Amino acid sequence: MIRRTFVQEGIYDEFIKRSIELVKKRKLGDAFENDVVQGPQVDEKIFNRILKYVEAGKKEGAKLEFGGKRWGNEGYFIEPTIFSGVTDGMIIAREEIFGPVMSVFKFKTLDEVIERSNNTNYGLASGVITNDYPI
Repeated sequence: MIRRTFVQEGIYDEFIKRSIELVKKRKLGDAFENDVVQGPQVDEKIFNRILKYVEAGKKEGAKLEFGGKRWGNEGYFIEPTIFSGVTDGMIIAREEIFGPVMSVFKFKTLDEVIERSNNTNYGLASGVITNDYPI
């Protein structure tokens, strides 16, 4: 999952829908098993920190589309999590979560997405999804 995902407005809703379909199929568990794509968080401290980011995203008005809670009864597993409606000023947009949380931003133009993706104090990785190239 790309943590900060900028999606062009014309395909935004379809991207959210398909992303949810994909993460529903994602296998969590022992990272040493061949078909597992997501293991646990390293420890309880990180686990709790990620869940606090999820709560902050909800509190600030991002829409929790999928996940956002503990998976299973053992270990420090968190469901793959997708937020839509994320704006640049939200904590989940400004800080690195280091967990299975994807924040999806809507954009219109290439210039806009370049400016917004670079407007951070950290070197946060981002993905850009468009309907076509060039935009």
